Amino acid sequence: MGLHIVQPDNQVLTLFPFEKREELAYTVQLWCDVRSNTHNLQWAPHIKKKRDQRFMVEFSPGEFKNIARTIKGTLHEFTRGFNTQRPVVFFPGSLSIDAVMHRCISSITHHAVNDALKNLFLYARIVELVWLQQQQHKKSKTVQPVFIKSEYDKERILFARDYLLTHMDAPPTLTQLAVIAGINEFKLKRGFKEMFNQTVFAYLADVRLEMASRALLEKQKSITRIAFELGYASLQHFSTAFKKKFGVAPVKYG
Repeated sequence: MGLHIVQPDNQVLTLFPFEKREELAYTVQLWCDVRSNTHNLQWAPHIKKKRDQRFMVEFSPGEFKNIARTIKGTLHEFTRGFNTQRPVVFFPGSLSIDAVMHRCISSITHHAVNDALKNLFLYARIVELVWLQQQQHKKSKTVQPVFIKSEYDKERILFARDYLLTHMDAPPTLTQLAVIAGINEFKLKRGFKEMFNQTVFAYLADVRLEMASRALLEKQKSITRIAFELGYASLQHFSTAFKKKFGVAPVKYG
């Protein structure tokens, strides 16, 4: 029963070691590409594993089936393909990484859990990530995009997100962001919510607070410096937002 986490820099964390035959030939890959904001599940027997700059979880088929049985639902359609000896993907094409999935990936890649609980914590987050994929699979069968009509629209919204995150210390207004991204404000507003299941600035607020929580755990910067580097107008504003999200004041976090 094997389970690996592969970081975008290709560092590998082994939760459960693979048997030799699994390592060589039989691997289920859950990949998430933050650059293109896409994700999928795939399985291909007797094909050498490909690792690139994406976040990835690699499962032995047996371990993935254990998780699928725990979650239940549409994953059985994917696992049935393991018996066909032909490549299988969960989604035709791929689906977008929404805000909840982004937070789950972030909790895996930037965890600050001690060694005694690390594997248990990471396993729970991986099961959650697979469950989130299944939920998107269900939704994709019934809900068609309304505002994102083309690859160009999707590209512009991803550009807007990336611009926002690289200017979070002084973010533009929605109108300014639409002009910068080359898309009309209505489509940016509605398309962003359709892709990430959050408004533009709710998404920014969540990312800011996730970054703040990691910085606090690293204990390399003062609370005041963290708050102002992330664009908060005042320390009080930051503390209020942080406590609302995490249930504890920044000074008591970690």
